[in-house]
Amino acid sequence: MEKRPYYINVETGEILPIKTVSTFQFEISASDEDVRHLERKFSELDSTANDTFVRSHLPYVPYSNDSDNDRYDEKLREAYQMIHDLGQEETRRFIESMSFWNPEKPQDLEKRPKD
Repeated sequence: MEKRPYYINVETGEILPIKTVSTFQFEISASDEDVRHLERKFSELDSTANDTFVRSHLPYVPYSNDSDNDRYDEKLREAYQMIHDLGQEETRRFIESMSFWNPEKPQDLEKRPKD
């Protein structure tokens, strides 16, 4: 199958065929089938995000002890895995630098030398 460039905005779940239409975070090379699969991933992610909305209003249920949040995190990792696999070199490098991708990397930004 023929692959073409697409531009991804994870926050909005957009998969754009034209670079200048909207803002994007990642560039991938994907077939029509790949795009449909990624669209399903974003749809699943959106659905699980709605489930987490209820929990966010229940202060006695901690984030780390909630299966809805676990499902959301897993769907987000799946979407990023697919973007990584289809991504350009710069896209892959950036995703690999993210703390959720590499659990041994500190969650906060690396400490920079003080001026």
